Amino acid sequence: MGKWYEAAKKRVSVRKYSDGASRDEILELKDVANYLSTDEVRIVVGKKDGIFNALIGKTISGTDTFAAVISREGDNDYMVGSVGEAFVLECTAMGYGTCWLGLSYNKALANSFIRLDDDEKIRCLISVGHYVIEPAHKRTRKTIYNLTGLEDHAFRQLPDWQKCAIECGRLAPSARNAQPWEFDVLNDSLQVACVSKNFGYGGIDCGIAMLHLEIGAAHCGVYGDWQIEDRLPLFTVNYRSES
Repeated sequence: MGKWYEAAKKRVSVRKYSDGASRDEILELKDVANYLSTDEVRIVVGKKDGIFNALIGKTISGTDTFAAVISREGDNDYMVGSVGEAFVLECTAMGYGTCWLGLSYNKALANSFIRLDDDEKIRCLISVGHYVIEPAHKRTRKTIYNLTGLEDHAFRQLPDWQKCAIECGRLAPSARNAQPWEFDVLNDSLQVACVSKNFGYGGIDCGIAMLHLEIGAAHCGVYGDWQIEDRLPLFTVNYRSES
């Protein structure tokens, strides 16, 4: 996760590209997609002219390369976000620009072009391409206090792994940059609460944030497992140091 940690600090949404991926690059991206895909969520990489001609949403220009994040039926929004963001961060580490897209693509064309099983659907598309110029990394994010309720002095007293996890989680992208989550700090764990449906993307957004928390903790040598509580949209991870 080391390169993903560095990529998380660099990644910004890119909507204007100089060009898409070449044939050889597509093959490399497909290898990444296959490696990250699971039984529940898979990623399909391809090129299709007009795929980003959307009726609503901001325009994507300069590339026709996409990664479709596809899931089977079920409550798997968090896995969609986590797997898709892993692909985004890997692309960032490889030098590509990317952008998560919930609306800014031609859904009819995507559904006709990508072969889907009967119980599958496309959840999001990710545009992929080469930068026109590498963008400045300026992003508006909620403060640590707004995300955790902790004042500066209280945050500074946390273990390094919790601070690093929260700081990395704070960088996670979300639909309309809404950051529809809160981070609760416990003695030996962190919890993520999804506090908004965010136009239907809240669960996916929280899955993205979950991966960022994992990456930040791993940067300090701390790992763990997610546990989803039944009654509340909370995610608990108990980390234990490798040492």
